[in-house]
Amino acid sequence: MSMPRRVVITGAGIVSPLGNSLQTFQANLLAGVSGIGHLNADFTHKLETRIAAQCQFDGEQHFSRQELALLDRVSQFALVSADQAVQQAGLDFSSIDPASAGCFIGTGMGGASATEDGYARLFEQGLNRLKPFTVLMAMNNAAASQIATKYGLAGPNMTVSTACSSAAVAIGEAAKQIAFGRCEIALAGGSEALLTFGTIKAWEALRTLAKEDPQDASASCKPFSANRTGLVLGEGAAVFVLESYEHAVQRGAHILVMVPPMTLTI
Repeated sequence: MSMPRRVVITGAGIVSPLGNSLQTFQANLLAGVSGIGHLNADFTHKLETRIAAQCQFDGEQHFSRQELALLDRVSQFALVSADQAVQQAGLDFSSIDPASAGCFIGTGMGGASATEDGYARLFEQGLNRLKPFTVLMAMNNAAASQIATKYGLAGPNMTVSTACSSAAVAIGEAAKQIAFGRCEIALAGGSEALLTFGTIKAWEALRTLAKEDPQDASASCKPFSANRTGLVLGEGAAVFVLESYEHAVQRGAHILVMVPPMTLTI
């Protein structure tokens, strides 16, 4: 049995409360900037917890009106992040065997906005018809499907939903699939867009959300402090390009990270 192949990262992209590019994100991270602030939404006045880590993101700057009709916010995040990663990696999918390229995306809540919009139409507005693409927008595998469709990826396509570890598990699975020869390259990461009224109210009911710091809202999340009060919900996405070492070298890619070698277990 052959040993697992080395896996490398050649590209990355991000949409986050600290910025929608790697450069902005890194600069704010190193400067100690917090992504937490007062939630900007038309339902904020109905909440007990009015803080969140919210992205400054306008889908209309990235997608046409026709495209937005098919994309929940969670898929928008994922597609923009994937595009950044593909650009940084210098990928040309027209020269890559589609069957050798996979997509692995983690998400806890999937298309929460589309789901909630559907419920509002049915139960609040009393309408008897939903938007025609509600299912395609709301399903958990929407982001992975949209990425695979955009780039013509015909290899393994997997959506992982394991709560807070979803993206980490998805990236690990992508690395494993490459290491054991099931694909040569993969787009892997996670996307979350759960700052909706219903989702936040559900977390309020769980009584795990942090209370707003009266001196500084951005300091409300303090997990290692004696006076911590809970967690803060956030949104965003990150996508990486993973490749086998041989594939990356063959196409002359710049290697960002060498993934630790995997061990073969029986």
